[in-house]
Amino acid sequence: MIVKYGFLASVIKGVLFGSVLVGAHAVADEQEIERIIVTGQKIDRELQETPTSVAVVTRAQIEEQKLVDMYDVLQQIPNVSGNLGDGFNIRGIDAFNVSGGGNSFLTSVYVDGAALPYRMIRQGAFSVWDVEQVEVLRGPQSTLQGRNALAGAIVMRTAQPEYEWGGKARLTIGEDGDQQLAAAVGGELVEDQVAFRLSGEKREADGENYNITRKEDSNFSEDQTYRLKLLIEPKALEGFSAVLSYTYNDSEIGVPWINGGLENPFDNRIVDFNDATFEFTENDIWNLEIDYELSPDWSLVAITTYTDSDYGYAWDGDAGPDPVSTIFDNRTDKTLSQEVRFIYEGEQLSAAIGGYYSNLDVEDNYYGGRGMYLRELGLEQILSAPPAQGGFGLDPATTAMVMSLYAPIDPVILGSTGGLTQDIESMAIYTDFNYEINDSWAVYGGLRYDREEQANSSASIVTIENANLLPDPNALPPVPGLSQLITGLNGFLMQQASNATGIAPETKTDFDAWLPKLGVSYFITDDMSTHFTYQRGYRSGGVGTNLAQNSTFTYDSEFTDNYELTYRSVWLDGELVVNANAFYLDWSDMQVEVQLSNNSFDKETRNAGKAEVKGFELEMFYNPTDNWSFTAGVGQAKSEFKEFKDGDVDLSGKAFARAPEWTANVAATYRNEGWFGNVNANYASSAYETLTPHRSGLPMDDPRYNPKNDARTVVNMRLGYEWDNFGIFANVENLLDEEYIVSADRGTGNQELSPSRHVSVSLTAKF
Repeated sequence: MIVKYGFLASVIKGVLFGSVLVGAHAVADEQEIERIIVTGQKIDRELQETPTSVAVVTRAQIEEQKLVDMYDVLQQIPNVSGNLGDGFNIRGIDAFNVSGGGNSFLTSVYVDGAALPYRMIRQGAFSVWDVEQVEVLRGPQSTLQGRNALAGAIVMRTAQPEYEWGGKARLTIGEDGDQQLAAAVGGELVEDQVAFRLSGEKREADGENYNITRKEDSNFSEDQTYRLKLLIEPKALEGFSAVLSYTYNDSEIGVPWINGGLENPFDNRIVDFNDATFEFTENDIWNLEIDYELSPDWSLVAITTYTDSDYGYAWDGDAGPDPVSTIFDNRTDKTLSQEVRFIYEGEQLSAAIGGYYSNLDVEDNYYGGRGMYLRELGLEQILSAPPAQGGFGLDPATTAMVMSLYAPIDPVILGSTGGLTQDIESMAIYTDFNYEINDSWAVYGGLRYDREEQANSSASIVTIENANLLPDPNALPPVPGLSQLITGLNGFLMQQASNATGIAPETKTDFDAWLPKLGVSYFITDDMSTHFTYQRGYRSGGVGTNLAQNSTFTYDSEFTDNYELTYRSVWLDGELVVNANAFYLDWSDMQVEVQLSNNSFDKETRNAGKAEVKGFELEMFYNPTDNWSFTAGVGQAKSEFKEFKDGDVDLSGKAFARAPEWTANVAATYRNEGWFGNVNANYASSAYETLTPHRSGLPMDDPRYNPKNDARTVVNMRLGYEWDNFGIFANVENLLDEEYIVSADRGTGNQELSPSRHVSVSLTAKF
C-alpha cells in the first residue's frame, strides 16, 4: 500500500508542481494541445467530444517514448496492462479469458479496419512503426464492434499515403543482441490521383535467458513487418477515395520463463529443457477502405478485409533436460469481413447506419507428448478422498506409500494426436447517433442486432507413452489388498487416456443479441462537459470440447450492463486538458470453466457466474510552452466474482486473475533547438496469477500453490539531438533496474522475470 500511494503522490506532485514552475517562467510561449480525432466509433469525433473512455497514443508519443510494439503502447495507459505471451487486460478484464470459459476473446484489435487474429495479438507483438495513432477504447464496445468487444477495443491507424514525396528511417542497436532496422517511403504516382506508401521493420534480440542444456539463448525474438498502401482519388469521381493495403508479418519468440526454485533468479536466468521450444506466427492482411462523399451531409464507407494467419509452436513436453517428450501445434485462422455504413453529418444530428458480415475458419492440429503430474490427473486425490466421494479413503501414510510406487511414471507422458475445426459466421446491423438539443444538452445512443452461427468438430488419440513404468501388481510387497488397488489405479490411468480418445462430430449452434447504448451530454461551458452512458456488453456463446471425455458441449452468451460517468475539460487557454471516467460493470450469465472431476482436463464451460468491476480513470495533458509537455494518468479497476463455484470450491469474492487494481503513468518531454529529452514511468499493482490454484493439487502452504505477480514501477528515459534531417538518441528502458515477477506458473514454479535495465542507441533520418 505504501508503494502504491507513494507513487501516485509523486505522479501528482511532479505534474502539478513541476508544471506550475515551468509555466511561471514561460507564459509568453504558450502552446495549445493538439486536437486529436477519435476514429474507432464509426463517426470521427474530437477526443474532447467523445463520451467513451478512450486513450489515444499519437505518432509523436510513439516516437518520443521509443514505443516499439503494441504492448509498449498499452503500458502507457491507465487501467490497461499486460505483456507479450500472457496478453493484456482492459479495466481488469483479460482480453482473452477471465473465468476460464468461452472460446471467443473479450477485446478486439483492429489495424486499418481488419481484426487481428487471436494468436497474432497474444504471441506476436504487433509493430507500431509507421502507425499514426493507437486508440484504446475502455469498456464495452459491443454496440458498434459486436463480438469480442465486451472489455473494449484497440483501433490502430497506420500512416496514409501522401502526394508529397517523403520518407524516414531508424536504426537501433542495443544490449543482448537488440537490433532494429525500419524505413518508410511514399509519394505521388499519378498527379493528385494516386499515391503510395511502403514501410518495413525488422527486429531481433537474443534476450537475457540462457538454456544450459542446449547452450543457447532461450527467450530470443525475431519479428518483421512490411506494409504497402495505395491511395486512389480519381478526378473523374469527385469525393471518392480508396485505400488498398497489404501487410505481411511474421515473428518467432522463445519462452520468456526461467526455471523455478533458482537462487538469485535475477542474476541466474536459466532453463534446462532439451528440446527446441518456441512459438511463431505468420500473417497476411489485406484491407480495402472506400470513402465516398455522396453529398454535403451524407457519405459512404465500405471496408473489406481478409486475414490469413498461421500460428504454431514446438514445446518441450516435460520442460526438463531429459529426452522425454515434445509437442507440436499448428493453427490456421482465415477471416473475411465486409462492413458498409452510411454516415450523416447535419447541423444538430450526426448518425451512422451500417451492416457487418464476417466469416472465420479455424483449423488446429497437434501431435506429440506432454508431461502431466499425477496430482493433475487426480490420482492422489482419489486415494485420499472418502468412498462417498468416489475415493479409497486411505490415510496419509498409506497414500504416500502408494504414490511412491508411481514415482517412476510421475510425470505421465501423454502422447496425443488430434485437431479441431471451427467455423464462425457473424452478421449484424447497427446504428449510432448524436443529437444536439441545444447549446447545453445532447443525447446519443445506438443499437445493434448481432447474429452468430458456429460449427465445431474435434478428434484425438491419446496414449500413455511411458505405460511400461506403471507398477507391476504381481511384483509388490505382500500387503493385503495392495495388488488389487494397484491394478485398479493402473486401469484408472489407462481409462483416462481411453476416454480422451475418439471423434467429436460437428456440433452447430447459433446466438443472437440486441445491444443498446444510450447517453446524455451536458455542456457546462465551451471547454467543460459531462456525459452519462449506459451500454450493454456481449460475448457470444459457443461450443467446447471436454478433452478428458472427448465430448462436446454448448454454452450460452454472456452479458454486461455498463454505467459510465464522463468528465471532459480544457483549461488555461488550451494548455491543460483534464479528463475523467467513472464506471460500474455488472456481469451476468458469465461463462465459467467448471472442473467436473480431479482430472485437470475434465472441465466444461457453463453459464454459472456473476461478477462486477468498478473504478475510474483520470488523465491530464499539459503543454505549458513550446519546449515542455507533460502527461499523467491513474486508473483503478476493482474486480470481484459475485458468484462462481468450481466444483466444491466457492470462488465468490475473488478478484480476476492477472488484473492489477491500480495502474498509473507519467511522462515529461523537453525540446529545444534540436535537443530532446523524455522521461516516463508506469506503475501496476500486484495481482494473483491464477483464479483456480486448487486445481494444481499442491498443498496450500506450497509456495507454488497460488503465485502472485509483483507490483512494479518502471522508469524509461530517452535523450537525443536532432539536426537537419537526422537524429541520434540514447534509450534506457527500466532505468532504475526494477526487479519484479511478471508472471509465475502455478504448479511448476517457473517464472517470467522483468527485463533488466536495457540501453540502446538509435539513429534516425527523414526527408
